[in-house]
Amino acid sequence: MTMTSRSSRVIATRVPPEMRARFAALAARHHLSASSLLAKMVDEVLKTHGDISPGSGAQRFPHEAESDIGAADRITLRLRQGDRVLATERAHSRGMKTASYLALLIHNHVREAAVLPPNELDQIKVTGARLAALGRQLRMFGMPNTQSEPVASDLGEAIASVRREVEAAREAAAALVRRNLISWETGAGSAHA
Repeated sequence: MTMTSRSSRVIATRVPPEMRARFAALAARHHLSASSLLAKMVDEVLKTHGDISPGSGAQRFPHEAESDIGAADRITLRLRQGDRVLATERAHSRGMKTASYLALLIHNHVREAAVLPPNELDQIKVTGARLAALGRQLRMFGMPNTQSEPVASDLGEAIASVRREVEAAREAAAALVRRNLISWETGAGSAHA
């Protein structure tokens, strides 16, 4: 029985710890891993029951088709000890579920994108809207008529400088949001987003 990882599927079951320990000991006695022994057992059971086709009353899973192995979008990850706790902490700090956070990390890595989590994008949108409102207020800000000419000139230059900075910050925030939305929706991204 030779299978590659691309052409195999996982059959999983839950057993009590003592049963798992006994099974692992049996596998070790035969110089096999527990999963190899289980695969051999499944193979033997299928051989003893003859030819069974997938459509003959066997349980079918909606996301699995016979012809497109590997087409399912769901995968199972085995994390190293302590990684789940760290991932959960980071996910919660960003207001996300752990699985959503890990999916976003994978998306960013495989697509070479730099997509922000939705709540962070929303915060940037709000900041951009506030900057735009501040820019409008600064444009409408009137110069007091009672100031002397040098003071009024300096104040006018300061306000014009602040308006330029506000507009530049608003444009940068809007561009970041646009790049992230495009990257998320199309999968084409830039590592500089």
